[in-house]
Amino acid sequence: MANTVLVQALLQFFNAANIVTQFNFSGTSFAVSGDHFTQNTWTVPTTAGGTAIPLGGVATPGGYMIVKNNDATNYVQIMAATSGTPLIRIGPGEIAVFRLDAGATAPAAVSHTATCEITYIILDA
Repeated sequence: MANTVLVQALLQFFNAANIVTQFNFSGTSFAVSGDHFTQNTWTVPTTAGGTAIPLGGVATPGGYMIVKNNDATNYVQIMAATSGTPLIRIGPGEIAVFRLDAGATAPAAVSHTATCEITYIILDA
């Protein structure tokens, strides 16, 4: 069996009256060429320009990444590299799932106001 990743998502938007919209992506499997991953809990500093996210055994980022911000107050931004433009903002307690572009060879993160702990998985491209 080839290396695969299964992605599932549910997004519901509620207003005061009712559900305004819902998107339910029940899941699709995608073949991936890489077979390495990193799963880690890491404290994101507030260093200007961000700090490279530890990749562990991932030699070629460009696969899927899931991040949960474990902080109750502060947000975290994800960038393609240190000193790059913030691409993803993960609020307190929020989760983000996305695929890194092949150009994101050293993804970075920065925490705002105070350090934040994140839990993440990064897959090889």
